[in-house]
Amino acid sequence: MNANFLVSDFGNKSVAEVAIAYPQAIQVLNRHGLDYCCHGDTVFADACVTQHLDPNQVWMEIQQERPAKGTLRFDDWSTPLLIDFIQQHHHRYVRESIPEIMGLLERICEKHGADQPLLRKLQQTFGLLAEELLAHLPKEEEILFPMILHFTREGTTPNDIYPRVEAPVAVMEHEHESAGDLIKLIRSLTDNYTTPDYACPTYQYTFRMLREFDEDLMQHIHLENNIVFARLKG
Repeated sequence: MNANFLVSDFGNKSVAEVAIAYPQAIQVLNRHGLDYCCHGDTVFADACVTQHLDPNQVWMEIQQERPAKGTLRFDDWSTPLLIDFIQQHHHRYVRESIPEIMGLLERICEKHGADQPLLRKLQQTFGLLAEELLAHLPKEEEILFPMILHFTREGTTPNDIYPRVEAPVAVMEHEHESAGDLIKLIRSLTDNYTTPDYACPTYQYTFRMLREFDEDLMQHIHLENNIVFARLKG
C-alpha cells in the first residue's frame, strides 16, 4: 500500500467516519480499543497513535477484514428506521441482558470474590452502568426520539430541527460519555475480558457476555451520536 495514501485520503477522517464508511471496520476498532462512538470525532490517525498503533497497519486490517454475517450499512437508513432499530434491537438487548449479567456476576463473586477482590469492583461498576442505562433509555424513548420523529414527519429540515432538540441531545451525549467511561473501567478490571486459566465455565461465559454487552453498547451509541444526532447537526 502507498504509505501516503492514509494521510492524504483517509488519515484526516474521524474514527466515526471510518466506522460509517466501512462497517467491517467496527470489528477492527473493537479489537484495538479505538473509540468510534463516544469520542468518534477524533481523527483516525491521531486515535491510532494515541493507542500506540500504526495508522497504516490498522487501515490495512480494515481493508482485509471480512464483514461479519449480517453487517448493515446504517448510513443508508432513514432516521425513523434507525430510531426504530435502536429501540427494537439495542434498547431491548440492554434490558434483557442486564439481569442475566448481574446474576452471573453475583455467582462468580460468591465463588471467586474472596481470592479476587477486583470481581466485586467489577460487579459494582457494571451495576452502576446498568443503573445509568436503565434511567437513560426512557429519556430517549419518551422524550427525544418522539420529538425527532414528529419534526421529521412534518418535513422539518435538520437545520430547523436541531435548535429544538439541542438541549436533550446534549444531555444524551453526556450520558453516553459517562457510559463509555464505565465501559473503559470494566475493560480495565477484566484485562479486556481475559479470564484466568482456572476460570470455570460460568466465569468464562460471564466475560463473554460482558464483551458482547460492550460491543453492542458501542454500536448503539455510535448509531445515535454519529448518525442520528450528526444528521440533525448538519
